[in-house]
Amino acid sequence: MAKKGSSRPISRRDFARKSMLALAGIGTISLAGYGVYNKKKLRSLNNILRMGHCAPSVMQTLTELNNINNSSLVLYAGAMAGGIAGSDMECGALTAPLMFMSSQMNDSVPIEEKLGVINKSQVYYNEFTRYNNTSICRVIQGNGMSSCLNAVCGIHQLYSTAISGSGEMPEEKKESFSLLLGEFDKNAFHCAQSVLKGLGGKVKLTEELLNASWIFVGGIAMMNRTCGALAGGVMALSAATAKMENDYSRVARMNWLLMHNRIEEAMNEEMNNFNRSIRLSAELGSWFRSEFGSTSCYGIWGYNFAKTKDSEGYIAGNCLKHCKNITDCVAMKIRSMI
Repeated sequence: MAKKGSSRPISRRDFARKSMLALAGIGTISLAGYGVYNKKKLRSLNNILRMGHCAPSVMQTLTELNNINNSSLVLYAGAMAGGIAGSDMECGALTAPLMFMSSQMNDSVPIEEKLGVINKSQVYYNEFTRYNNTSICRVIQGNGMSSCLNAVCGIHQLYSTAISGSGEMPEEKKESFSLLLGEFDKNAFHCAQSVLKGLGGKVKLTEELLNASWIFVGGIAMMNRTCGALAGGVMALSAATAKMENDYSRVARMNWLLMHNRIEEAMNEEMNNFNRSIRLSAELGSWFRSEFGSTSCYGIWGYNFAKTKDSEGYIAGNCLKHCKNITDCVAMKIRSMI
């Protein structure tokens, strides 16, 4: 394989050596200040160096730390890497922990328990954004690969803060979210799950898949961010096309190409087993934005679901009917892609 702009070929030995040197440098930067005995962060680093992408690596770490032997959760998170449906959206190191938290909740629990999961998810979202100065993949990527590794290896304290927190949700938020969740339950509707259930058997529906998708309700934990229908579509693509990656040398080669701005080569489907699902998710995001004008709940509706007046407006305006239409369109698009 030759460098662009050079006629001198690079040997396989030099290619591997330069890849490993590059990764060693990244690892040194990302672990600065962590301490060699921080086993959780070292586990995170190990997983991303053998899997190559943020979201599945984070999910793998969380399942390992919680003694859960379930590779399906990792595969469901695969296409979230590189941002939900594109790098202009939320980082995979943000979404994977939310999916994991949601996967531990049964969808049939009372609204009060669902509000607890929403509250913890919002805490994690805010802690992640504070720690990385953004929630958006492209911004994190723009600071270099060490910034991506720092986001992946830095999740543990943020996640621990979120799941152990006992902070109360403000009363208006609780009232507004309860109103919407009750309306969704009454109509047997959930944006992400409606997409998954509308695939006509293209993807195997499992309890883990449905539970993990629940947190995308109302634009990621009722925060009016990425539309749950789009997130559900990304999970469907991941479930159908992602395969486990476990090869340090392949990941090293991919990262070497990324560091040298050879994006197309790095994201080739043969380079990493998650690449196909990531590329398909970006394709879905472009289609969704063109079809509906925005990828976020707020961009589509202009409602702030934390405000009771806005939730009442959403219900009174029969917006749920249009949301059902969106989920139907996304499910149809997914069926054409897999």
